[in-house]
Amino acid sequence: MIQLSFRSILKFAILTLLSLVNFSSVQGQYKNNEKLVIVYPKPDQIFNDQNGYGLILGRVSNPANTLLINSEKVNLQQDGSFLHYAKVIQPEINDSIYLSPEKFIQGFFLIELNSESSRDTFLLPVKLNKPLRTLPEDKLRIDENFNLQPSENLVLNKGEILEIKFKATPNCNAYFMIDGEEEKYPLAETFITNQFYLGEAVFGSGFKISKDTIKGIYEGHLIIPDKNWTDKKIKIVMEHQTLGKKEFFLKSKISINQKNQYRVVKILKELNPVIGRTGPMLGYRLFLPEGVKSICDGERNEFYRLKLSVNQSIYVPKTSVEFLPDGTLPPKSTVEVIRTRDDGDFVRIEIGLHEKLPYEIKQSKNPLSLKIKIFNAKSNIDWIFYDRNQNLVNSITWNQINDDELEININLNQKHLWGYFIDYEENILVLKVKKSPKIQKRFLFFGNPLKDIRIVLDPGHNADDGAVGPSGLKEKDINLSLAMITKEVLEKEGAKVYLTRGDNPLPLRERKSKVLSFNPDISISIHNNAVPDGVNPLIHNGFSVYYYNQNAEDFAFILHQNLKEKLNIPDFGLYWDNLYMCRIPETIAILVEPTFIIHPEQEKLLKEKEFQLKIAEAIKNALVEFLERVRE
Repeated sequence: MIQLSFRSILKFAILTLLSLVNFSSVQGQYKNNEKLVIVYPKPDQIFNDQNGYGLILGRVSNPANTLLINSEKVNLQQDGSFLHYAKVIQPEINDSIYLSPEKFIQGFFLIELNSESSRDTFLLPVKLNKPLRTLPEDKLRIDENFNLQPSENLVLNKGEILEIKFKATPNCNAYFMIDGEEEKYPLAETFITNQFYLGEAVFGSGFKISKDTIKGIYEGHLIIPDKNWTDKKIKIVMEHQTLGKKEFFLKSKISINQKNQYRVVKILKELNPVIGRTGPMLGYRLFLPEGVKSICDGERNEFYRLKLSVNQSIYVPKTSVEFLPDGTLPPKSTVEVIRTRDDGDFVRIEIGLHEKLPYEIKQSKNPLSLKIKIFNAKSNIDWIFYDRNQNLVNSITWNQINDDELEININLNQKHLWGYFIDYEENILVLKVKKSPKIQKRFLFFGNPLKDIRIVLDPGHNADDGAVGPSGLKEKDINLSLAMITKEVLEKEGAKVYLTRGDNPLPLRERKSKVLSFNPDISISIHNNAVPDGVNPLIHNGFSVYYYNQNAEDFAFILHQNLKEKLNIPDFGLYWDNLYMCRIPETIAILVEPTFIIHPEQEKLLKEKEFQLKIAEAIKNALVEFLERVRE
């Protein structure tokens, strides 16, 4: 029997597909040239899609020519720019291709450019992730294409649950063992089905379900015993009726924490507060300033697990903490006194602690309040001092939720929350709540709500280009143009407007401090959009607005409505989103994407001064409407 290599199989598949689409000659791999420039994708770019589709955008020098992609005619704009959405041509994924050591599947788009005198045909190669499929029952194997669990070394405590999940040859009886131990733990075979495409769920029509059924998923668990395990391997044993028996070892190793003392860590100083996540590389839970102490009771790969309370924990990067000497007492504190103090444009709420503890703060709109949960704190509160030179803080109450969770409720006496700062000063947790700015009342031709309102405009991107349009328009450049024209419109209304950047590069993680240097009332980050692979931008495009904190929700809604009235392009939506430029609690922070720069018609609009003015006017009108609504 002749053994064919993966590359031989792929070459044969490509040649077969070429013959099917009736291309008699292909001149080679596509390279940018004066006739045709493809902006996206780049040759051999990896498509992180889930459905095999991708977008192609670029421009031709002569719009009178005919452009075909995968034998389908492409709609060319008057300037020759185009955006097309097509399925990537790829070989049928058989067992040989799926089991090959190649990490990605080689696919391509067929590109044909025809003029009256010439016909140019190219391949544009791209790479795709291998879609999961059921393994053949020809030998016992574990699927290396599956994200098995655990995938990293673990340090666990007695009573925790170790979860095992992997993909292998189906229809096996399987169990796992801990190396050196005799006990066997059963593994249940299950399957994957009815999975949704993440990109389509976020940016497309909703939850589009894949009906594929993938068999051979094995899962099991173990309640960690009280044993002295250090770097123990996990052994998988599989038994098949006809294929026999085979043992595998997972790469990850298990250790059990046998120490009779807690390890205590302290948060290190970083440019921004350290993110506490719900799990390694999972969602954001809270933010930790320098000097906060916590118990570390586990680790997963590059993350330490910090114990907030008996039933709550977070994960932080290992690089963000330092261990305190062995024997350091677990951090804890009582709270005896809370004080308020007028502080110019702010009111300070000072909570007396004896050491820096983790905290979580949440906003509430009805009634307007802030809730601070302090972990490993107990109330001994006998005194709450109210500075009568201020009237922003209406009342402060507390609640001992659990033995190790103290909640402080701060009820506010104004229409809207304009932002807050929270940090430690020595061991005192200080919350500075911003007072409402003075907003003029508009009556007939008198009064202007924007007068003296401090607004920061953040032109997104630079040093990176951001998204690039079919004609080559860079997002970083048009974002700056929009910010400058919006600044001009707002300043005519009396607003004090600041830009985070000009032509100079400004890294993303430095932008928050730049925003706050202007002490703004409102921060607006200006971008222009694109979608991930696998979502059709010819259908899903238009303007959108994003917010994170509750105090920005009302303004985001009003701006979304004003863009809808002004722009006459599709509505891509209003989103709560965990974006860096929206996670600025010290002000009202939103991000706006007025258009899809990758869409030829919207890229063309972006170049027009009249359309730029419409965006600026929509922002101005939204600000006025919002300010009139929240004026005291």
